[in-house]
Amino acid sequence: MELEEFFDKKQIIKLKSTEKQLVIKELVDKLQELQVINNKERYYAQVIHRESLENTGIGNGFAIPHARTESVSEFISIFGVLAQPIDYQSIDDKPVQYVLLSIFPTEMSTKYLYLIGMMARIFSNKEKKKMIDGEPSPAKLYTILKKEAKSYYESISEKEKSSVGKVENLSGVPSSDLDLLIRLDSLYRQYDEGNNSVSLNKKIESLKKLIDNRSLTYYERMRKKRNSPFSIVEKNSCTGCHMEIPPIYIEQIKERKGISLCTHCGRFLILL
Repeated sequence: MELEEFFDKKQIIKLKSTEKQLVIKELVDKLQELQVINNKERYYAQVIHRESLENTGIGNGFAIPHARTESVSEFISIFGVLAQPIDYQSIDDKPVQYVLLSIFPTEMSTKYLYLIGMMARIFSNKEKKKMIDGEPSPAKLYTILKKEAKSYYESISEKEKSSVGKVENLSGVPSSDLDLLIRLDSLYRQYDEGNNSVSLNKKIESLKKLIDNRSLTYYERMRKKRNSPFSIVEKNSCTGCHMEIPPIYIEQIKERKGISLCTHCGRFLILL
C-alpha cells in the first residue's frame, strides 16, 4: 500500500502554532486551503470533540488527532511538523512535535488503524525517528515516509494485506462477550476432537444464545480462517501475527470497554 493512499507531498507541512488546539486548527485550515474539505469549522469541531473524549498523544513525540464522520466519503490525512515540541498530555508524558490529523468515514476505520500501526512503528524505532528528527524538508520527509510505508506493507503477510481497508465494526459489543467467546471456542475444540455428544451440543447452542450476533458471526468466520481466532498481546504486539499494536490501542484494551481486534490479522486480542 502506497503512502499516496493516505496523503501526498502537499499534505506534509511545517506548523507555526504552539498550542494543541491551535495546531489542530492550523492543520484543518490547511486541508480547506488545499480544497480537500469545504467546511473547516465543522471538521475542527469534530476533531476537538474526539480529542476531548481521549487524548491522542500516543508517545514518542507523535499525536494522531482524528474524527470519524459520514460527511466525508474518502480518507483524508495531513501530517504536520512543529517548529518546537508542545505539551500534548501524551501517554508517555513527552512533548509532541509530529501530528498526523485524519478525517475518514467509519467504513475506513481499518484502513486508518493500518496507517496508525505503520506510523507508530516508525516513531518507536530510534534510528528511523532520528532520520525524521533531522529536520528534513517536507519533500525529503515524504520520501522517508514513503519508503517506510512500502517496507511496512511488504513486512505483513498476504492474508493481512487482503484485510486492509475492510472494516469489522464491533463497536458497542460488550467486553463480556470476549469471555463467552473464549468459553465457546473451548467447547468447539472438544467437538473438533470428536466429542459429538448431545450434552456438548446443547452447551454450545445455549452459549451462542448469550453472545451478541455481530461478535458471534465474526468469531465463526475467524474460526474457519485461523487455527485460533484469539491472540495474546505481548510486548505491545499481537502474538498471532507479531505485528505491533499502537500504544493508544493497548490502553483501550486495558480499559476493556469493548472487544478489541488486531488491525493486521483480525484476531480477538487478549491482554493478560
